[in-house]
Amino acid sequence: MDAKTETFLEYKALLFSVSYNMLGEVEAAEDIVQDTFLKWMQMDKQDVRHIKAYLVKTVTNKCINYLDSARIKREEYVGLWLPEPLVNYDLNKPFASVESYHALSIGFLVLLEKLTPQERAIFLLKEVFAYDYFELSEVFDKSEEGCRQIMKRARENLGKDAKRFEVDVKLHEKMLNKFLSAVSEGSLEHFIDLLKEDITLYADGGGSTIQVRGQRLSAFPKPINGKDHVSRSVISSMAKLKHLPGIRHEIIIVNGLPSILSYSGEKPIAVVSIEPDGDKIMHIYIQTNPDKLRRFLKEV
Repeated sequence: MDAKTETFLEYKALLFSVSYNMLGEVEAAEDIVQDTFLKWMQMDKQDVRHIKAYLVKTVTNKCINYLDSARIKREEYVGLWLPEPLVNYDLNKPFASVESYHALSIGFLVLLEKLTPQERAIFLLKEVFAYDYFELSEVFDKSEEGCRQIMKRARENLGKDAKRFEVDVKLHEKMLNKFLSAVSEGSLEHFIDLLKEDITLYADGGGSTIQVRGQRLSAFPKPINGKDHVSRSVISSMAKLKHLPGIRHEIIIVNGLPSILSYSGEKPIAVVSIEPDGDKIMHIYIQTNPDKLRRFLKEV
């Protein structure tokens, strides 16, 4: 391995993390990291003063350009668009330091959709990767004050929801187990007790359907609001899915938090993530798009 490649691998996990958290798409994030590697290999190392800053700047700009070009594509997407779940991602483990890698929760990635690509980039680098305004000014070729103003707008656009950035993992896991028990038992009463009055459920199927006893099940095309509507929709769907061959559920870590992965035989059919608020669930995210679940396929 040559010195330039080894240098790049020191930052690869960080670069993927920035890219994935910007895009919410694993393959696109990998492609951007690979493009950055190719560009790096063509550079004269002597022309780069600060390697980490150069690589992060390159990845960030590529992500902003990608998001600008992806807007029409997402507007034409069938149904709701949710980020692709990320599980047990391992980028050249010997070179990936723990502090350099972070995947935000599905809920927070959805929240960041409120921001422009540039607001999203500055918010992530400042809040997640602890960049100061001097570093941000170099990445974005703006003054420190200009970066502060963009950060201010990002926080204003997120509003009070920004506090959702902090997650109690133990509480999260406890709530998820209660959720799984309630839906497995088909207990509408127990399930309703877990939900906030103003809960919202989001589901992304990408236009796909699942055949169950001659019926076609598809993701809900719009958000479902209110605990009565949400509970009945979830319990009804789970009752139908019980008839799929070899149906089973696993608790896995997705985007840094416990989530439910459902299989029919060896085929992944859904990833369910929740977002608690205190001792109640305020958001449920269900991913059933086969293209976004292919990384969960069991090896046989």
